[in-house]
Amino acid sequence: MPGVSAHGALLLCSLLQMFLLPGGQVPSCQEVRAVFHSLHPGSKWVPEAPVSGADLQVCQTKGPTCCSKKMEERYQVAARSNMESELQVVSAQLKRLIIQNAAIFQEAFDLVLRHGRNSTLAVLKLEFPGLLAGAQSSVGQIFLDMSLYILGSDSSVDHMVAAFFGKLFPLAYRRLVGGGGSSTSEECLRGAWKDSGAFGPYPKLIMTRLSRSLLATRVFLQALNLGIEVVNTTNHLRPGRDCSRALLRLWYCPHCQGLLGPPACRGFCQAVMQSCLGGAAEVQPHWRSYIDGLGKLAGGMRGEQDMEAVVLRLPSMIKLALKHAANARSRLSTLVSGMCGHPPQRASRSVEPPPLHQPPAAPAARDAPPSDSDETLAGLRREFITNLRGFSSFYSGLGEALCSREPAPANHSLCWNGQEMTDRFPGPGLKRVPSASEAKNNKPPEPVISQIIDKLKHINQLLNTVTVSEKRWRARSRAGGANGWNEEAEEGFTSGDCDDEDECAGVSGLGPPPRRKRLRIFAG
Repeated sequence: MPGVSAHGALLLCSLLQMFLLPGGQVPSCQEVRAVFHSLHPGSKWVPEAPVSGADLQVCQTKGPTCCSKKMEERYQVAARSNMESELQVVSAQLKRLIIQNAAIFQEAFDLVLRHGRNSTLAVLKLEFPGLLAGAQSSVGQIFLDMSLYILGSDSSVDHMVAAFFGKLFPLAYRRLVGGGGSSTSEECLRGAWKDSGAFGPYPKLIMTRLSRSLLATRVFLQALNLGIEVVNTTNHLRPGRDCSRALLRLWYCPHCQGLLGPPACRGFCQAVMQSCLGGAAEVQPHWRSYIDGLGKLAGGMRGEQDMEAVVLRLPSMIKLALKHAANARSRLSTLVSGMCGHPPQRASRSVEPPPLHQPPAAPAARDAPPSDSDETLAGLRREFITNLRGFSSFYSGLGEALCSREPAPANHSLCWNGQEMTDRFPGPGLKRVPSASEAKNNKPPEPVISQIIDKLKHINQLLNTVTVSEKRWRARSRAGGANGWNEEAEEGFTSGDCDDEDECAGVSGLGPPPRRKRLRIFAG
């Protein structure tokens, strides 16, 4: 019996030695079972006691393990899901910034257009009451067309302005000029305003200013919406096989040794994220160009590119166009009668009867502060771009942002290096993770990465086109000594605003709207 006891003692010691962890402890699988069952209720894949783990593919260890092959497979699925969730978390602030501002600017632009429409109707009611009823639908249509244009419709600004004056001229010709009769072709009158120059230089002036300002607004909104698409696409990066195995080693292989949630060595986490997100480095230069281009466009949205300034001046330009037609009664009557084939009628001096009472003026917009406060469109744009620049290195710092969410080891404490708890990384036997440049040379970018880059290239080209076009126009204006948007003056307009056409010369009173006329966005 004593011999048997000695033999049993030696066998027990041998078994304990086999199942000891590096720290001298036998792994306990009870907590591991509890955690795994919370992920997969009712599963029977967790061993009740440590096993050898010879069939494991990734979480191999020299000592005993609490993992089976089935557990390892399930943990790998969980690791991929965790990665997607972590990407959504680290990009949530950026996504929220762009989404909220896209909605704010869309609402602000709608507010400006509604104010412009109401102001135009108020001007017609005050200056040309006889035109108001017939012109309401035309006024509503052009502002609706502008709203649809900045949302991306295929309509042309020149076409919508031409259609507006085409509908307005028959009404103005009969009510202001006193020409035409019931036999006059409506279709002929709609086309006659161009050849007769009925509204002077103002239609082309409106086309020029609206084209520049609405295009800048349209591209600005498109850039914001595409930014949302880019971030959403980033959230759907799918870990490949090598990445999934690396994430498994980072997050779940410690479970196999009875270690739940140990702090990962910083270098190990960074190496894993680099292997998973190496393609993100290729996105970074395009992302930075996107932010820089958007900032340049936002900074240049003033004067000819400031939608608010142009739209708030639109009622004045329409009024001057109608006055131009009224002041040229005799000439217009003769010209149009020749075009549309009816004898000219003698223009009456009192075609437009004065109103019996002075209608109330349109309510003025609230006074805005003298500078671009955060309540104005310019202030909102500046604040947004400032906040967006804080994400200029979003893609190059994506891996670091993910690792910063991992529990950090306390001072002089051990950390998980992919194989064991240690005080250094890399641990012995760990493979070196290839650099991003090596990965780039070895394989093409992931399809999702290529999709992100293509989206950014498209909008960057559009941003650059709008910015370059505006620079060329400003250079042309300076060369001709024309500056129709002197922010210090409320008047002063020369031919530079009409693409160097002489027909715009001599128009005055059409500078930028006074600062006191600017809208406070969402005030009250």
